[in-house]
Amino acid sequence: MAAQGRLSVSAQQVLTLACEAFSDVTYYYRAEPNLSAGLKVKVADAAIRFTISGKQFDMPVAILRNPASHGAAVVLHRSNGRVVPGIGRRLMLVTPHVSRKLADDLIVRGIPFLDTAGNVYLDEPEATVMIVGRDKPALTRTARASRSTTPKGLRVMFALATQPGLAQQPYRTIAKAAGVALNTVNLAMDDLIARGFVVPRGEGRVIANRERLIEDWVSLYPARLRPKLAARRFTSQQPMDWWQGPDLADLDARLGGEPAAESLTHEIKPATVTLYAHGGITPRLMTAARLRPDDHGDIEVLEAFWPEQAEKTWNLPQPGVVHPLLVYADLIASGDSRNHEVAQTLYDRFLADANP
Repeated sequence: MAAQGRLSVSAQQVLTLACEAFSDVTYYYRAEPNLSAGLKVKVADAAIRFTISGKQFDMPVAILRNPASHGAAVVLHRSNGRVVPGIGRRLMLVTPHVSRKLADDLIVRGIPFLDTAGNVYLDEPEATVMIVGRDKPALTRTARASRSTTPKGLRVMFALATQPGLAQQPYRTIAKAAGVALNTVNLAMDDLIARGFVVPRGEGRVIANRERLIEDWVSLYPARLRPKLAARRFTSQQPMDWWQGPDLADLDARLGGEPAAESLTHEIKPATVTLYAHGGITPRLMTAARLRPDDHGDIEVLEAFWPEQAEKTWNLPQPGVVHPLLVYADLIASGDSRNHEVAQTLYDRFLADANP
């Protein structure tokens, strides 16, 4: 397999975007670039590790920027749905976009494919997945310069801003701390360095302008990452302050928004409740909080987007709440002037002097 350094920046970008698209479109399934699958360079450009219904398997991939080119035609002819010797899997085409016509041709020929729009054809013993007809995404030359502002890139930014000293750690450590693929960190960090948020220092890196990093993340979080967190609304059959009762840590959940701000500042009376839960809403959480689905309810439950082990590095003054950066972002996004005043208090107490 081509090692990380052998892949061009554009090839890395296509591979990462395709994996992210598969994860987003299928929701419960995962795809990540796998740079340690032991493939030979002449056989494939890289590999993708798929996680589907608890089963993991690697697919060798050929990354083609233009599937209609002569070079692509040669690769497709050589592959033609045949199993790659010594690997036991068919070579998968990874490209920016597979049109409906090309998809039909590839499926007939038994050639698996994945693109950056989420179109996919995968027919292996572990699983069969077929999604076609999704429109070509807006992938331009400026896309690379915004890799830290994608949903996965914002996870990297959040990890850097909330875990002290993380910026100077190896990329593999940052990937684990952010809960993203190593290739995502490579692209996001290149972008953050290019934008001046992170600067090399000695053998490591430091955050150059934490205030601007926070401002950028807070402005982008509501529109780019939050909509990916499967938010659901509920009402509770308990009094409004029910959230002060259950031990949310035992339910893999933490308070966000107004209740978290109350716990941290004691300057607000919550009118709504925001919860971030690992794995999203669960029967245990619904039972403990006596929640009932309600599209207009005052309780919102979202999926936590950070690894659970990251919480150990936060050093929060109050247990059971999300990081103050996330509380601050939700208060600012609310548009409520009352919340904005409390948000400023949060910033002054917990974010202004922090130094990750």
